[in-house]
Amino acid sequence: MSERNFSFKDTVLLEWGDTIIDRLKIDLEEFASFDSKLNAAFITDFEQKISLAYKEGGDNINLAQLQQKTEIVDIAMQDCRTYFKRLKYWVLDAFPDKKAIQKQFGIGKFRNISGNQAKMIQYMEGITDTINEHRTTLETVGAPADLLNQSSALSLALRTANKEQEQKKGTRTVDTEERIDQLNELYAILQKINAAADNIFEDLPAKRNLYRKPITRNGTSVMIEEEEEE
Repeated sequence: MSERNFSFKDTVLLEWGDTIIDRLKIDLEEFASFDSKLNAAFITDFEQKISLAYKEGGDNINLAQLQQKTEIVDIAMQDCRTYFKRLKYWVLDAFPDKKAIQKQFGIGKFRNISGNQAKMIQYMEGITDTINEHRTTLETVGAPADLLNQSSALSLALRTANKEQEQKKGTRTVDTEERIDQLNELYAILQKINAAADNIFEDLPAKRNLYRKPITRNGTSVMIEEEEEE
């Protein structure tokens, strides 16, 4: 997993980039004279990279999408809990003295299942076979047919929601790494500009300081450094 090469907030980096772009446009002649690569085309390319980083908006979109997937999983899990509660009524009615059969339906152990997605999926995958094994007896005591037939759909809904949630987690991890690489590239460019300014404005400290990286408190930019370690 990539790590940020800078210690301040992403927004501080982007704000620094915007500020430096404006200063570069003013001092373009001096920079281009020092390093021909630091020309108008360089500024345009850098400006586009900054704009793209702003547009992508960090992790907010991915996080919102993951939260939506998680909400769908939560709903599917609750549907399964409600289903068990209703099914349990008819199982106890059909098999009041048969603990072994009750255990087949998860009675007595469902509490350990109900809060875990993987365990719930496993339970719902197996409950259809259990229902079919004892369907006749359940129907005899009046268990509704739609209830007995509902388990497969609930199982599929939960499996699908869980899969999409896990896929989004993976996508978010990849996107986050790409985002960090993108921001590190911007930071490297700003460091290069900073180093060039250190030479160009060696005899103009006030001008030189305009290109130094921001000093921060709690990750937020508060001022421009006056001195920098060699």
